[in-house]
Amino acid sequence: MMLSRKLKHVVTATTVAALAAVGAVFVLHPPAVNPETSLALGTLLALGLFSTLLDFRITEGGSTTSVDFIPLLGAVLLIGPSYALIVTAVLFVFRHFLSQRRGRSKPLHKWLFNTSQRLLAVSVFGLVFAWFGGSPSLESIQFRSTFPPFLLGVVAYFIVNACAVVYVISISEEQAFATVWRNVAGHLIIFDVAISPLAYLFALFYVLWGAPTVLLAIMPLIGLRYSYGVNVELQQLNNDLLRVLVKTIEARDPYTSGHSLRVAERSRRIAEKIGLPRKLVGLIETGALLHDIGKIDMAYSEILRQAGPLTPEQRELIRAHPDKGVAIVSSVRSMDNKVLECIRHHHEWLDGSGYPVGLSDRAIPIGARIIMVSDSIDAMATDRPYRAALGREEIRRELVNNTGTQFDPDVVQATLESGILEDLLQTPKAPEESDGVEPIRKVIGH
Repeated sequence: MMLSRKLKHVVTATTVAALAAVGAVFVLHPPAVNPETSLALGTLLALGLFSTLLDFRITEGGSTTSVDFIPLLGAVLLIGPSYALIVTAVLFVFRHFLSQRRGRSKPLHKWLFNTSQRLLAVSVFGLVFAWFGGSPSLESIQFRSTFPPFLLGVVAYFIVNACAVVYVISISEEQAFATVWRNVAGHLIIFDVAISPLAYLFALFYVLWGAPTVLLAIMPLIGLRYSYGVNVELQQLNNDLLRVLVKTIEARDPYTSGHSLRVAERSRRIAEKIGLPRKLVGLIETGALLHDIGKIDMAYSEILRQAGPLTPEQRELIRAHPDKGVAIVSSVRSMDNKVLECIRHHHEWLDGSGYPVGLSDRAIPIGARIIMVSDSIDAMATDRPYRAALGREEIRRELVNNTGTQFDPDVVQATLESGILEDLLQTPKAPEESDGVEPIRKVIGH
């Protein structure tokens, strides 16, 4: 994989900054070699290696982190930042070889960046801790003199870490720094700062009871891994079950098979292009996956196959499917209200002529406005009993022509910039066969 020039510069700058910070730490706080520090170093290395073997990951809003920073921060408190950097370097070399053994090794530039940004963050933590009066000790830890510098160091550590990660993601994915920060950094910092006192407690217990304290530190790590691991697995299981349910419902109608999965994937891409927070993007994707769940009734299958115009009774039935969907999905107690909003209002038009409520403009939830566009694209790109699929340029023209009445201008703009239409298979159709806005009205009406 070829690196962009900008990305090369980021990796190089991070590496140079890390080397400079490491050099400053070793000059200002050289390691004191004695049996006590050697024992503490071995204990911290053991804890660090164990936390790496746990391969602990926490997923929140699409961001990931690990808890291997706990022995690193603890090392600063006990034996100083120089030793903490030694532990950091050993852990990342071990992680690299472990990834190779598991067949998941990263490219060299990624490993170099990850190692450099962690060394830089640990160096900053150690320097801030010392600057504000913190002093490493294996004999005693005074709360009043060490905890405030520890907290300031923790904040500095995670800001440096988050800034480096967010910046490289923004360069790689060509997104604004502020957008990536909003999606990623908040979850990283909030969670990591919340559990960072474990490092302080570990250091305190080590001073009180010595090396066996490592066993006390391992137990909460195992508990955290198990707790969040189960949570992630349950979330994945729920997502898989929802997809199986939707596939089963759509399998009975060849004209709509795969529709909800495509709408969900396109809705996610549009939401990401707009720059919405990652958690909201996930909720919109779920809402898009379930947007037509109210059509589970066999009566809808007959309507969707119908080539002629709908009767008044059929139109009323069609207009009821969003509320039917909400009634079904709301029975899941853990379902977020924003998902329900997406399901209920994905047929609202910007000019207020949609259903079931007749909301207009910004009163329509952003997720519903996005699903309206992605739903319409899939409907227009699919053969139906009453008309053939529209071609790519015809779909583009329909989106533009109905912007401001049916579609949100910002959502349409993001859609056109996302490359979604370019991914559609071109379906040739003579210009005279196109009947303007009517295909959209027919598709959305059905």
